Amino acid sequence: MDNFFIEYCRLRTLLAPFRLSDDAEIRKTVSIIDKLLDRADTINSGAYPGGRFGVTAGHTVENYLFRAARYTEALVRGEYPLADLLTEPGMAIVDHSFVERDGVMHLFYNRAEIGYEWDTRFVDTFGHATSTDMVHWHIESPCFSTSEREWEDHQIWSPGIAEKDGIYYMYYTGVNRAVCQSIGLATSTDLRHWKRASDKPVVTPGKWGRWSLDEWSDCRDPMVLVDDDGIAYMYYCTSDYSCGEKRPAVGIAVSRDMLTWEDKGAHVFDICDSSLESPFLCKHGGRYYLFYTNCGKGTDYAVSEDPIHGWKYLGRLLSPRGEVECAANVPSCAEVVPFGGKWYISCCERQPGCEQYLELYELTWQSDGTVVVGERLPLRLI
Repeated sequence: MDNFFIEYCRLRTLLAPFRLSDDAEIRKTVSIIDKLLDRADTINSGAYPGGRFGVTAGHTVENYLFRAARYTEALVRGEYPLADLLTEPGMAIVDHSFVERDGVMHLFYNRAEIGYEWDTRFVDTFGHATSTDMVHWHIESPCFSTSEREWEDHQIWSPGIAEKDGIYYMYYTGVNRAVCQSIGLATSTDLRHWKRASDKPVVTPGKWGRWSLDEWSDCRDPMVLVDDDGIAYMYYCTSDYSCGEKRPAVGIAVSRDMLTWEDKGAHVFDICDSSLESPFLCKHGGRYYLFYTNCGKGTDYAVSEDPIHGWKYLGRLLSPRGEVECAANVPSCAEVVPFGGKWYISCCERQPGCEQYLELYELTWQSDGTVVVGERLPLRLI
């Protein structure tokens, strides 16, 4: 017998008794270990570990076995190795959005697969979870999916939800088979039943960009802030070509009715070392705060007196815990939300091999306008 088979059988045998548990945290952990072991088995059998765009870090038999062994042996010791990390069993949480309704916090998120890049397994539905205390979470049924429309017939990414006049607007990234990205819209009155508001995208890049249904076009990660005067501001990740070459940028659009959007251009910020992804706009104390993924670095933030211009870099809030093997393996897609008189900041730090879970930290606003990240919350499935 080869060494892989011996280790694979050892871990399966150790894991078997935990399949009898009705503890939600143990069931979550078992589901993740199963994914890792299955992925190790398929690659060991000769499956190509990458997707359409190559192979990224961590897609090796050794990595998957190592992580599966670490989690399994922790269970044997009576530990919860994935405590404080929230995910739907068997899945990875990536881009997400929070919205409160009647004292309940709702979380919407990309449903990715543990062990697989997005170009290998479709991210074609949004997950939904709820909590009344930000610690204990109940996984609801998936709430939204791709459609056969030519601009979203492959995947959907990055839900961003805003409320106005009792209607919830979910802006999301529609992705077609050529990886052309655009911003779609669905609406709801109860956060459980969603209906597309348009058969076409509501936002695509302006003349400064490059957008075609036939090629990769950057237009993703939308978020919307409805300001005190009712004007809505959308920020999204894109690329600017106005200088004749591709430059990572953030697109900005404004709206008064949440349906029609006016392009305000693409901003190539000097506050970011590389690609600025998953922008999140928040207003506090009369000032605007931009939280974003500084790819390859971590989660950073900036402040401005204006929702469009004048950003001043304030620093890094969440740094990688280990070695960064690729630009995506950093704390990313952060959101900042109030609930129950406290503030929180989220992130999803991807581990090599595409493990990614939601983390939540307490956040405190300082008198000088900066913020401090506090303790990580002990997230639990119920």
